[in-house]
Amino acid sequence: MANFRTVRPDEYPNLSRPFCLMQSQYDVVVVGSGYGAGVAASRMARAGKSVAVLELGWERRPGTFPESLSQTLRDFNVSGPSGGLLSGKPTRLFQLTLGDGQHAFRAHALGGCSLVNAGVFLEADKQTLQMSPWPSEIRQDSCSLERYYSRAADMLQPSVYPDNHPRLRKLDALQQQAEQFSKNHSFYRAPLTTFFDRSRNSVGVEMNENCGSGHESTGLNDGSKNSVATTYLADAWNWGAEIFCGCEVRYIEKVADGKGYIVYFLWHGNGRSVFAEEFKTQLFWVKANDLCFLGAGALGTTEILLRSKQYGLSMSPLVGRNVSGNGDMLILGYNGKEDINGVAGTNRPGPTITGVIDGRELSSRDALAGYVIQDGCIPKPLAPLIPFVVMMQRARDSASPAVPTRAWRYLKAITNLASGLTGASAARNALQRTSTYLVMSHDSNELTLTLESDMLFLRGPGEGRSEHFGKFRKVLGYVVNLAGAKMGFSYYHGRDQEEITVHPLGGANMSRDGTGREGVTNHLGQIYTGHGSEIYDGLVCCDASIVPTALGVNPLATISALAERSLDLLAKKHGYNIDMTTTNGDLDSSSVPRVLRQKQNISPAFEKSLASVGWQFSEVLEGHIGTQPNVDFEISELVGKSSSSAMRMFLTIEVCQRTDSSELQYTGICTGTVSCRALSRSTLRVLDGQVQFFVQPQDRADLTTMTYTLRLLSLEGTQYDLTGCKTVDSTAAFSIRKMWGSTTKVNVRITRDGGVEAAAGVLRISRPSFQRQIRTFRPTRPFNFRALPALIIFLAYFAIQLCLFFFRPLVPTRAPRRSLNAIKPKRPASASFNLRTKDGIEVLLEEYEPSCMVNGDYMRQGTTPQPVLCIPGVTGRANHSLFALPFLRCNIVEYFTKRGFRCYVLSPRWGCEPKIAENSTVFDVRLDIAAAVEHISSLENRKPYVVAHCQGSVALSMGLLDGTIDGTKILGITSSAVFMHQVFAYWNSVKAMSPVLVWAYEFLAGKSFPIGNPNRNGVIQKVLDVLIRFYPVAHRRDLCTSTTCRRTTFAFGLCWNHDNLDAAIHDNVGEFFEGTHTKLLEHITYMGRQGGCLDNELNPLITEKNLMNLKGLPMLFVSRTVSEVFKPESTLRDYEMLRRRFGEHLYRRFLVEGYGHLDPIIGKRAAEDVYWRVFEHAKWCMEQMDDVAKN
Repeated sequence: MANFRTVRPDEYPNLSRPFCLMQSQYDVVVVGSGYGAGVAASRMARAGKSVAVLELGWERRPGTFPESLSQTLRDFNVSGPSGGLLSGKPTRLFQLTLGDGQHAFRAHALGGCSLVNAGVFLEADKQTLQMSPWPSEIRQDSCSLERYYSRAADMLQPSVYPDNHPRLRKLDALQQQAEQFSKNHSFYRAPLTTFFDRSRNSVGVEMNENCGSGHESTGLNDGSKNSVATTYLADAWNWGAEIFCGCEVRYIEKVADGKGYIVYFLWHGNGRSVFAEEFKTQLFWVKANDLCFLGAGALGTTEILLRSKQYGLSMSPLVGRNVSGNGDMLILGYNGKEDINGVAGTNRPGPTITGVIDGRELSSRDALAGYVIQDGCIPKPLAPLIPFVVMMQRARDSASPAVPTRAWRYLKAITNLASGLTGASAARNALQRTSTYLVMSHDSNELTLTLESDMLFLRGPGEGRSEHFGKFRKVLGYVVNLAGAKMGFSYYHGRDQEEITVHPLGGANMSRDGTGREGVTNHLGQIYTGHGSEIYDGLVCCDASIVPTALGVNPLATISALAERSLDLLAKKHGYNIDMTTTNGDLDSSSVPRVLRQKQNISPAFEKSLASVGWQFSEVLEGHIGTQPNVDFEISELVGKSSSSAMRMFLTIEVCQRTDSSELQYTGICTGTVSCRALSRSTLRVLDGQVQFFVQPQDRADLTTMTYTLRLLSLEGTQYDLTGCKTVDSTAAFSIRKMWGSTTKVNVRITRDGGVEAAAGVLRISRPSFQRQIRTFRPTRPFNFRALPALIIFLAYFAIQLCLFFFRPLVPTRAPRRSLNAIKPKRPASASFNLRTKDGIEVLLEEYEPSCMVNGDYMRQGTTPQPVLCIPGVTGRANHSLFALPFLRCNIVEYFTKRGFRCYVLSPRWGCEPKIAENSTVFDVRLDIAAAVEHISSLENRKPYVVAHCQGSVALSMGLLDGTIDGTKILGITSSAVFMHQVFAYWNSVKAMSPVLVWAYEFLAGKSFPIGNPNRNGVIQKVLDVLIRFYPVAHRRDLCTSTTCRRTTFAFGLCWNHDNLDAAIHDNVGEFFEGTHTKLLEHITYMGRQGGCLDNELNPLITEKNLMNLKGLPMLFVSRTVSEVFKPESTLRDYEMLRRRFGEHLYRRFLVEGYGHLDPIIGKRAAEDVYWRVFEHAKWCMEQMDDVAKN
């Protein structure tokens, strides 16, 4: 026998696909992956159909099966009313279902029980197939199955244990014992679906030589088992079938308005079951457009049908009735005279079953009398349990053992003790003299399967108590006693003589009369809709559940043949052509399917940019949504609560690292469901889902987000796009409550049909849900300590990102991130003019021509463009003007030029060379504005409309008050933030109490205060950068780490509400704030302390005489509610003063809600929130001028 360690045991493709690749619908859906399901998958794939296979267990390949008791117990699950500690794990390989009177053993894995059975390929005899429970199509023509037995044999390739292999003691012992029976018993070697030499099987998979380990019942690791996985499923895979593991089908629903079936299932993704309620209620679904095959085994298929019936799928009342255990009995001949090597270990015993004593010919008239006896083998992982089982059996057995002599009894006790002390594989101990027998016969078919508390319950008579089974025990007892052994049974036999079957049959029995009154399915496995003969045309059972009676022999051959028959006849009925002639060629681990049907949910380029870190977690978010369009998130949530419109998302997120970024970034790939009755009557499947962790959004400044992007599909076929966002910003600084809210609240917006808004609302993670979420972190592959660093790095990254905002005031400042937001090219100025002022200073005036001339709200065609003069505040020698920033989606110059205006943008002297700028005051700038007004008046036949901001507006008011600027040459004014009166906000007023702060800075660092200048490397400037981190702001949202932003705040006060800036603006503050000088700041400080305009000698300019220069000049005062530079009271005083002196009709005041000092000019939504008001005032002024001209 070959040593299976010397060759790779699983040299064939990985058959299962990642669950996230499952499509929403297929031509054919196959539930299960045993013999019948494998046949269905293979034949339908070869018929050219798109096929999905849903298997509850996982893909288990040779080399991964347990080899010790501890490994076996970790793969063991007990279900039923008394499952105990080993219950609740339906994806484990070994499944023991405890019932009342009868128990069943089965396997959950890709390939089903074929992975852990002995692989005995024996046909049912004619007498059995002609019994009355069988449908007439088979009962009256039992020979019709022969061609399908042959077809199954061609795939599974059974062969007997070769003569040229080492002799097996247990096979010889069984043959000797067979001689004790009557002549009606025949002995032969069992045909096994096992390879005894290395070659390729019928579908092209390379099989290894069987090493004789005897581990068939716990899984062969040598790669010699010709299971369903290496035959039918490998063939189906090659022909395009898509196989998904961990999918527990719950129930099936017929499509209401057409053909097809909806299959609802749980997905056992790692950790998802921690959310017990959501796990069972938030079901996935897949649609079978043509056919749905149920091949989950007798118990699995019956359970699905019983639950489907509860959910409204009508069918025969006989579902779950007349189940058979196939007359299975497991008997031990313990501690016999001869060493038969019946326990796997160092001395390999050979395959589990090698020989058969066939007693089916005892009576040709009575099929019920037939049975077979086969040798067995105790696999090494289970060997330590056998002494315990026998000991318990002896303790329960009231009868004294029949022992030849007292000396023999003493010898038995000694060898029994030696067995426990020296181990199960010692050559001459009690276990090695233990024979194992598996009996299959005909039982009463009186087992029933029911659902109780949503759990499958097996109930029936203890078959071991029947007279029929008593005969078998007597026959075997005779043979066992001749061998000098003690007959033992399973652990449960002593408890009312209950039995365990490894071959449960029935539950969806074929009907003997072609109606639902005598069975659940017809001869093809199609399910009856009720008592009559009507069937569900596309719903087919194809496994052991349809077998109507015990077979008295291993059932795999008959199950496969029945499935082959059903598929053949159904294909002909539906007009399918199954390609049975084309061979696959060699299928190796590197092979790809010859037929590829998979559609990518994720773009290949994006998929290549991700590298899984090997970990995933699950989360549940719950909340309410409203379906009114264009409504705020919080309002939508309130509307959703009032109408009980709830939403729940249950997502499993695989963490991936971005490989296309130089920085450490993570992305999550989402799989899951969304339930919302307002969108669909069933759960919505996540077809393509991503979570971006800690991304700086382009439309928000100095914060981070976790964004969800999910493509959803409803059962009705409607596609939705869900976008959600968790926002973490400076408001969470030193606040556990706000940090919790930031990381657990998701604002969601749902669209459909290419952007039409369908719903919006708020979802949250509750505290109990978060506690469960922490427990869901699982590796995506079998656990390895080498995977821990990746998890630790991710969690550390996550914690650091949150700490950057929780400890925001303490976070070191940073330089502007200009590289992240490149400057977008804008239309350059049409012309530039160097204007000389009255005091000999040259200032720059840029002209922007109109970009279009249209009707409607814009200027009329054929008219002269209206000039607009824009005067900025103090920005220093900046690269860009506030009014023509290239970072904005639409700046104020673009806004007006698109509407037919000609814009002029002035760069006052505080933006000139340092020698001029450092000696300038606000009062001096009035001369710059006067020069600009005169220049525009000389070029245009229309008066310019003036938009002035901050100290530019103050300079304008000074020029008008002292007469330097002729107010009659101005059409109207928008004064932004301040005009004549200056009322500082709190912290600016504190700084303005004394000029000492300005003097101190000038003494230490000079006259220049840099903001956007990168060459501020002096020690004083660096110390100042540290100190101004603690400059107080009114709202936590405005705590940021940008040095330019904080320097602007220190010089002028906080100039914006950070919520109104996008990332491009905030990251490029230094591009439009170069700096300022101490003389200018000192002048501003004096004016703020006095509350109004002052000239260079600090004389007040607001006098009754000067105010008369403002008469007849229309003004719009634009103020802010959250400015920390000037209080809104500043413009209110001007507004009240002017309207009470000159009348109210020329004056307007606009208070911008939620805006700071500068964001009405540079805010991301300034065009929608502010510019329109300025534009409307300019239009109104033009209309007033036109009316005056007409009159």
